[in-house]
Amino acid sequence: MASILLIDDDGDLRELMADVLRLAGHAVETAGDGKTGLALYTAGRHDLIITDIVMPDMDGLELIDGLRQSQQRPRVIAMSGGSTLSVSLYLSTARQLGAQRILAKPIENRALLQTVNEILLAAAPAPIIRLPAVG
Repeated sequence: MASILLIDDDGDLRELMADVLRLAGHAVETAGDGKTGLALYTAGRHDLIITDIVMPDMDGLELIDGLRQSQQRPRVIAMSGGSTLSVSLYLSTARQLGAQRILAKPIENRALLQTVNEILLAAAPAPIIRLPAVG
């Protein structure tokens, strides 16, 4: 069982995905925007973050970029829906920012669970080591 933080501004989809993950045995905490998600990640311990890209207040790209600043870099799955152009642009940018996997919406339950399992079995991203300034 893993601790998963699921961030999506679509409440119905967020709850549906959370239910699928819970039925698979995972503990799931949810947030409706990137700001809330970042605060929950900072306050807790999650094995995996699944985040939408297009959200109010703080979008998924800003969230992923903010997570890169944390001492322990989390495993991240980024997801987005909409037009083919926006999906490919947003998701490729998320990948460049550090998301280990990307998923285009709509996401089948089986594909979601398979991706989650693959990410959880993979090695966690290396922690960032910050060296003191010299001089």
